[in-house]
Amino acid sequence: MKLDQRKIHWIIRQKQKDVSTKKIALDMNISRRRVQQIWKDYVDSGQEPTVGENMGRPRKPFDEREAQVVGEGYRLYRFGARMLEVAVRKVFKIRISHNRIHMYGFGTSASIACPQDISISIFFI
Repeated sequence: MKLDQRKIHWIIRQKQKDVSTKKIALDMNISRRRVQQIWKDYVDSGQEPTVGENMGRPRKPFDEREAQVVGEGYRLYRFGARMLEVAVRKVFKIRISHNRIHMYGFGTSASIACPQDISISIFFI
């Protein structure tokens, strides 16, 4: 069962009433070890553990140089993100993933300028 703050609060209250870990785990349909972890976090910090905050890999901050390179690459070649990834790697010698290129908003009106006719064969030299 997925735990939220209300369920964690209930688990802690049951432990304070001296209900067994096994009984709590069966009632909440979670493992005994997870009940023990929640209780240990509560005893150590004195606060209920929070669930769902600061999860996952932290985002890499916005880099002005990368934005400039992506904008310049888009102005030159007018490629989508996946082709622009290859172009940027070959021409500017910087590796920027296509997902990150999407983050910079390369196709917005602010980054559009007059495209120059440059052959695609440049990338495969």
